[in-house]
Amino acid sequence: MAQPGSAFDDAIAHLDALIARLASGEPAAAPREAPVTKPAVVSGEPIQKAEEVVDLKKDVKKDGKKESKKKNEESPIPDILKGRNLKLPGAKAATPPVASGNEQNDNFDKALMQVAVVQSVENHPNSEKLYVCKVDVGEGVVKQVVAGLKKFVTVGELEGKKVCVILNLKTAKLAGQVSEAMILAGSVATAEGSEIVKVLEPPSGAAPGDRIFQEGGAPSAAPAKQLSSKVWEKVVPLLKVEGGLAVYDGKSLVTSSGSIKVPGLPDGAGIH
Repeated sequence: MAQPGSAFDDAIAHLDALIARLASGEPAAAPREAPVTKPAVVSGEPIQKAEEVVDLKKDVKKDGKKESKKKNEESPIPDILKGRNLKLPGAKAATPPVASGNEQNDNFDKALMQVAVVQSVENHPNSEKLYVCKVDVGEGVVKQVVAGLKKFVTVGELEGKKVCVILNLKTAKLAGQVSEAMILAGSVATAEGSEIVKVLEPPSGAAPGDRIFQEGGAPSAAPAKQLSSKVWEKVVPLLKVEGGLAVYDGKSLVTSSGSIKVPGLPDGAGIH
């Protein structure tokens, strides 16, 4: 059985019938279910011409659209739902990318850290905060390192000292001087607003060129040729001081001769 149409649809159908009858010259007949004895009236005036009925039909359609628009405006999407990804029934939620459980170790393995010996230290010609050092990194290779240690370590304390360096960062110019590696040091801010900095100390039996790795592991077989700054920025926050030792992600940094020490700094101090 057909379902009854809406009042709007009925009105349109009725007007279509009126137009057809008036156009043919026949008098407008009233619907069987609702006999009408008076001519159609709009605003109190009887409809005399087919054109007037057409205009009335347009007005009814226009009013219907206005009513539909009004209903939509009265039921806006709540602000709390705007801009959200709404889950539809039966739809599977997108799975966010999950970092590999070994990503932290992978990043560390890309860094080439070794023991080196500082051969010479000079004041930087263009900076009061920097030293220009020559360091032996093993196998007869000497590299220039520009280090911001002048405020914290004297030339005498640094010259001839074993240090830990990272060798595969991008070569940079600091105040006009080329720096081919970086000496690793720990640091912590004091309550007075100053900073305490201590250079990492390799074990006494370590030699220039000895690799640095995590305790329980082994030196990386394939460090990056050049470590990107993005990877290094992920490594640095996990380099810390714990119990006077240098650690990465909770594991001590070692060489084949023993642990890397950072004397004089509290637990949680950063290393960079």
